[in-house]
Amino acid sequence: MKNIVLLSIVLALAITACIQPPDYPIEPEIEFVSVSKSEVLQAIDTFRINFAYTDGDGDIGLDLDDPDNNVIITDSRTGFEESFKVPVVPQQGASNGISGEISLLVFASCCLNSNPICLPTTEANPEEVTYTIQMFDKSGNASNIIQTSPIYLICD
Repeated sequence: MKNIVLLSIVLALAITACIQPPDYPIEPEIEFVSVSKSEVLQAIDTFRINFAYTDGDGDIGLDLDDPDNNVIITDSRTGFEESFKVPVVPQQGASNGISGEISLLVFASCCLNSNPICLPTTEANPEEVTYTIQMFDKSGNASNIIQTSPIYLICD
């Protein structure tokens, strides 16, 4: 009986050792996860955009003293781009790439249908905005572009 248990353990370890690690491409790949709020007050509130990433060569992130940013979010209404810096993500274990999640803190945009823009107005309806997101690794490889779910800007 002991031999059967020992053989089972050895066999399980051998099978586990043969499992191949994930093979991610060297370009970062991102996937939308969530936004923390579906309604925000224009120019006052903040919300979080959460997305997942994978990168085959593990070179996500920039040093804090690097003058560049590596994530760009774009307002669907205006095309306005805001950039963020994701710090270096250390690789752990084998050099088969990395994966994880990133959370960006974003300030609410201004309503465009208020006059003048960014001032509270009770006549303006909430505005729907989505954001597109793209990330770059240290080598300059661009990720795919993803889009958030709608966020409604409250104008009053």
